[in-house]
Amino acid sequence: MEVLVLAVVIGLIPAVIAQGKGRSFILWWIYGAALFIVALPHALLMRPDQATLERKQLAEGMKKCPHCAEMIKADANVCRYCGRDVAQSGPATGINSQ
Repeated sequence: MEVLVLAVVIGLIPAVIAQGKGRSFILWWIYGAALFIVALPHALLMRPDQATLERKQLAEGMKKCPHCAEMIKADANVCRYCGRDVAQSGPATGINSQ
């Protein structure tokens, strides 16, 4: 019984690391509980899933800088990465529009 409880608890470590990199918590928890000695280095060495992390940030209210494509807060007026203005503007107007 103690071994089962230990496996359940120890599986949380790779699951939390993998979730921070945009992977499924449940799948990595099962993987970590079954094969902790393999799952931990795997979770530490894998690359983050940028698409998933970006979707999560967009859902949390962030937006993408139109100049450098970094994620910034939705109410930001200046990008903290490139320093350019990202103020909300109306519809784009052409130079020759009258």
